[in-house]
Amino acid sequence: MIQFQDVEIRYQDFVAIHDLNLTIHDGEFFTFLGPSGCGKTTTLRALVGFNVPSKGKIYLDGEDITNKPIEKRGIGMVFQSYALFPTMTVEENITFALKQRKIAKPEIEKRLADMAEIVNLTKEQLKKRVDELSGGQQQRVAIARALALSPKILALDEPLSNLDAKLRRQLRLELKRLQTDFGITVIYVTHDQEEALTLSDNIAVFNNGYVEQTGSPKEIYNHSQTEFVCNFIGDANLVTPELIEKINQCGLKKLDKSRKSYVRTNKISTIKPDFLTAELEAEVIAVEYYGVYSKYTYQVESDKLYNIEKENGRFDYQIGDKVKLYINPEDILQY
Repeated sequence: MIQFQDVEIRYQDFVAIHDLNLTIHDGEFFTFLGPSGCGKTTTLRALVGFNVPSKGKIYLDGEDITNKPIEKRGIGMVFQSYALFPTMTVEENITFALKQRKIAKPEIEKRLADMAEIVNLTKEQLKKRVDELSGGQQQRVAIARALALSPKILALDEPLSNLDAKLRRQLRLELKRLQTDFGITVIYVTHDQEEALTLSDNIAVFNNGYVEQTGSPKEIYNHSQTEFVCNFIGDANLVTPELIEKINQCGLKKLDKSRKSYVRTNKISTIKPDFLTAELEAEVIAVEYYGVYSKYTYQVESDKLYNIEKENGRFDYQIGDKVKLYINPEDILQY
């Protein structure tokens, strides 16, 4: 178990992390999510040992590791830039740290073969220089090098950000499989909401050096505790007080018109549900087609609302169509 206890990280007069208290359990895929400069990488580097907190403690399985040397923490690190040796072969990169630790040659060869199989690197690729590989292959080498040391914890800093969208999705699945197969704790840093939601057991959302919310992907998405989290995770409609008053007229729940109100795009339906909801008259004013789904913009009184419909032949609204929208007041997020 990893514990950050009252951790502050300061660079001269600038405080990058304020009073961080966070617990990460063994075997979790735990993601630090947030925009650039919010403190997520700074926190990861403190865990690995590159940064030393100005206040507070970091514990690993009850042991204070705040000032423990990097090489004695048992944490593998995969960097955004991969940090491979470009003129070395793939094999030399994967086995470099093992040789530095004077591990026996038969064990090194076994680990090399195991890692190559796990990350799908061929014997031919093992003999190539790293700079002859594609970005996706280099990423596999970086992961194999980290896993070869049999770490209890694997720390990954924006590991897929340099790859194209299709390859990112493919490697996401492989990362999750590796984490499950190895049973290790993974700490993953990203600004990508989709990565965080699809990969994580739990997420900490960072903003300006603070953690705004910690929870499962569903908790973070469906029950965002702050306006920042609501807007950073997924798409949400800002709902005016006038529309809140109209929703209140359904009599299901009294919402406070004076508070900021949001509803997620996927929480608006054009199909009347089996349970009671607010029913709103709307007009389609824009359509964006994405292949597997379409995004519709509706005019509702003075509001513009967006929702997403899967493309299954059932929906084919055109601009100017009059439709009914259904919103459950329980799905309104207020701040």
